[in-house]
Amino acid sequence: MFTKNDTFEQIMNTKPIKKAIGGLFPTCWLEQIPPQYSSHTMHQIETETQMEWGVPFLSDAFVESANILMEAAEHNRFLFIPLWHPDSCPIASAEQKDSGSTSFDNWIPDSDLNCTDSVWLFTGNPDTDITAFAHTAGTGSVPPYTSTAVSPNKRKDNSIRPAVIICPGGGYEMISAYSEGLQLAQRMERDGGYKAFLLNYRITPNYYPLPQMDLALAILHVRAHAAQYQVDPNRILIVGSSAGGHLCASEAFLHETLKQQVITELKNNTVSTPVLKKYENCSARPDGIGLLYPVISFLSEYHEGSYLNLTGQQPGLREALSVETHITPDFPPVYAFANEDDGCVPASNTKRLEQALNAADVPHLCQIFPTGDHGVGLGYNCSCKTWSEQMLHFFEQIF
Repeated sequence: MFTKNDTFEQIMNTKPIKKAIGGLFPTCWLEQIPPQYSSHTMHQIETETQMEWGVPFLSDAFVESANILMEAAEHNRFLFIPLWHPDSCPIASAEQKDSGSTSFDNWIPDSDLNCTDSVWLFTGNPDTDITAFAHTAGTGSVPPYTSTAVSPNKRKDNSIRPAVIICPGGGYEMISAYSEGLQLAQRMERDGGYKAFLLNYRITPNYYPLPQMDLALAILHVRAHAAQYQVDPNRILIVGSSAGGHLCASEAFLHETLKQQVITELKNNTVSTPVLKKYENCSARPDGIGLLYPVISFLSEYHEGSYLNLTGQQPGLREALSVETHITPDFPPVYAFANEDDGCVPASNTKRLEQALNAADVPHLCQIFPTGDHGVGLGYNCSCKTWSEQMLHFFEQIF
């Protein structure tokens, strides 16, 4: 196990850290470390280097991410699931295993490829540690209060769990996989009794509908393999932050079209008939949506970067992808929160979403907290520190 007493170069030169760490700890964050500091310990780097938003370098987060990656590489405790290559998926039915028609190699993807080969789900290996996020969690995901939304017995129930697919934000330009991904997965598994999946989706210049297709495919995969993952196919929650929130909310009203696009693309890739049949028999509709300071609208008070990075300014997409104009009574139940002082994605996005949900009579809980700005993740040091508890409680009533 790495510690902060190890140097940056010691950690990075341990296979497969250099090639893969960007999938769990953003590469753009690593670029904050000057090359001349590579021989310094992570303790030293924490005091010498700052993140671009002014806090000390997140050495604890980097070391934790590297250790989780090593748990996947050396102990097969986690799996990377190659979504667009389902015939090579390490999760398979008993029949597929017996026939040898699937690959069981512990695939570790190169980070930052930004193509179909880089679209994956990261999750605990059901054959090794099905709730590995809960068992490898750092202290940063532990709330500063007693979590009571889900009973201890239900959290520890190892029979059939609800699933959560987590979509970090990043303006469709990068993916904030640690604070809006790994930490949420840890919280949801440990305190909510979920089976968590972290989605790495395509970003710009992979324009709409490609990111939304990636999420639709992830939902189809989890639902098709619910028995192997020991999850309830009728309790699949998707949770997204910022642009990841827009990804989730837009997939929810576009799911039927997206499913057909996914099936067509898989057929073009000559995916095997048994896999296609599994996906054709499943729905890509999520059963619930959790949204953290989400991008909702591209019509007014919107996040311009997300709009440009998702659409490439293709005509007709501004209204077509403004979620608040597409809420109907069959939209899934929603939890959403924003901070009033958000200087990146105005809280009015969440307010307009709430108005649309009210008009369509969709079950929901939307909360606006006074301070915290943007990108806070679990937000334990902000006024929104209880949002994850509120969301767990809301979906505990729904599910």
